[in-house]
Amino acid sequence: MTLSSPAPAFLQGGGAMGERIRQFDWAAHPLGEPSRWPSALRMAMSLCLNSSFPTAIYWGPELYVLYNDAWSEIPADKHPAILGLPAHEAWSDIWDIVGPQFQRVYDSGEGMAFYEQMLPMVRGGRACETWWNYSLTAIRDAGHGIGGIFNQGNEITAVVHARRQRQAEIDRWRELFRQAPAPIVLLRGPDHVFEFANDAYRRLVAGREIVGKPVAEALPEVRSQGFVELLDGVYRSGEAYLGTGVQVKLQRTPGAPAEDCVLDFVYQPMRNAGGEVDGIFVLASDVTERARAETALRVSNWQLGEERARLAALIEAEQRAQQALRRLNETLEAHVKHRTAELTRALEAQNAVTDRLRATFATDLIFQGFLDTQGTVLDANPTSLAAIGRTLQQVVGRAFWDTEWFSETPEAPERVRAAVATAARGEVVRMLMRVRLPDGWRSFLFSLRPVFNARKEVVGLVPEAQEAREPAEKLAA
Repeated sequence: MTLSSPAPAFLQGGGAMGERIRQFDWAAHPLGEPSRWPSALRMAMSLCLNSSFPTAIYWGPELYVLYNDAWSEIPADKHPAILGLPAHEAWSDIWDIVGPQFQRVYDSGEGMAFYEQMLPMVRGGRACETWWNYSLTAIRDAGHGIGGIFNQGNEITAVVHARRQRQAEIDRWRELFRQAPAPIVLLRGPDHVFEFANDAYRRLVAGREIVGKPVAEALPEVRSQGFVELLDGVYRSGEAYLGTGVQVKLQRTPGAPAEDCVLDFVYQPMRNAGGEVDGIFVLASDVTERARAETALRVSNWQLGEERARLAALIEAEQRAQQALRRLNETLEAHVKHRTAELTRALEAQNAVTDRLRATFATDLIFQGFLDTQGTVLDANPTSLAAIGRTLQQVVGRAFWDTEWFSETPEAPERVRAAVATAARGEVVRMLMRVRLPDGWRSFLFSLRPVFNARKEVVGLVPEAQEAREPAEKLAA
């Protein structure tokens, strides 16, 4: 049944819900014909229908439900049957939560706002955990009495779940760092307060309670050795510091004097959302035994040289002794070569880990990954994987330009392939790109930078992208 006369002016507009309300059989409803609705309800409905924000009105003691297009997504499969229902019927699944809230506003006239309120709504036939920000405001009639409630709000379930997922990811990385065999710490603020220290680092400093304390207080023996000044320099400049084979005195046993140690370490500055340095990531490696082995190797090589000189003096005296000594010399050289190769491989493995960690923590951009010098994907962060709906296992081992980040965009694979070749030569590539992802076209500030080892060799590539905020027309220009 439609309205018997043209719809009142206050019901004009409002899109699909405006039309639905105008066609509703109000004559058979307790609210009656809209032309006889109270002026307060008319004004509220006009605001509701013409608002782009999710808005509903609950009118009368029964709190009959009226709402606009933006709000129609909130009741999900209850829409449009929820129109005109009393609130306790419309929201029977969550009335034990929202009912007292509505009643308090209706009785007292005092508005209420709720943030991150969990409501177990029934959707698709089953109760689902949903999260909301919403407000309830009393609507007063001409006599200043309360005629209904004005409700606005929006669902934040995806935000809450994303925050949970991010916290779980942070916890996972913390646990990974805690179990890492290399000593790792996070320092915060200009006083370099220990925020996190993994088990390996605690063993390095004799299990001392250091979390929550500045470096100078937690490790007093390092104050006179210049390490606090090094940290100050990294914090001020924002530039990483790499120490190789650095001698340091540390208390390795509780109550015992400081011992001589040899460490490789990196001080990597960390930046907040504003780009300011607010902490330092420290990765260390105790190479004391390696240093001792290298010293022993140098002594061995010196002794070998002395042996060669002595044997050379005997060569002219006896040919048979010369042959025996040559065999001994070859055996010793093979042994030295084998030991040197082992040390070299160990150093390269450590440097590769350091290079990769430095690349991981060197940026606060949203999309990032790690490639080898041929452009093969080795790693990608969760945000970039989510953008193409793929898992890490589905992209690792593939050519970067053949992945779903670029495969649906004409000419993008060729541009990325060329960028990989340029970066593999040691050059940083930066460009604006507009790509087609599963959720549509998006524009990014894209960069591809090489990662160098200690010998200035390119050992990997770090792709990074940040969503461009400029209008698409400007980016295209």
